[in-house]
Amino acid sequence: MRLLETRTGEAARNFAASSPPFGPGLNTEQASQTETLEVWASSFKDEGFDFCEFRAFDPTGTLITTRRLAGY
Repeated sequence: MRLLETRTGEAARNFAASSPPFGPGLNTEQASQTETLEVWASSFKDEGFDFCEFRAFDPTGTLITTRRLAGY
């Protein structure tokens, strides 16, 4: 698995609220608390199905939620 992208601030909050397949589709409360959103993706070396994982963090760096979606 590799870190594909990191967004912060307003860009992270907007992206967090975007519905799949264009974002993780976090609920309004989670998206509004998001300060940093990391996008992790499986690679060809990983076993199993392809996926994209979104990790939302609040301003203190605490993980709010993780959402994993099938595919890239």
